[in-house]
Amino acid sequence: MSLKQTLKKAQQIERQLERQNVTGVQDSLGTVKPRNYLALDPLLKKGGIHEKEDIDIVRKKRRRETKQQLRQTDWLSE
Repeated sequence: MSLKQTLKKAQQIERQLERQNVTGVQDSLGTVKPRNYLALDPLLKKGGIHEKEDIDIVRKKRRRETKQQLRQTDWLSE
């Protein structure tokens, strides 16, 4: 880095320090970005279960349904 560049960088740093002293806020913090409420919209979120039409899934679903039916039957009355 040449002497000219070093002096220029030192002046920039001095200006930044003066601005910080005047405003009381550091430039490194930056501005706060506004919240994007559109991203929170329920229409843009995932919806429901996305199942693949796979044999294992169909078998599992059928098995679960039969288990529920067997649980609902009254075995003592028969």
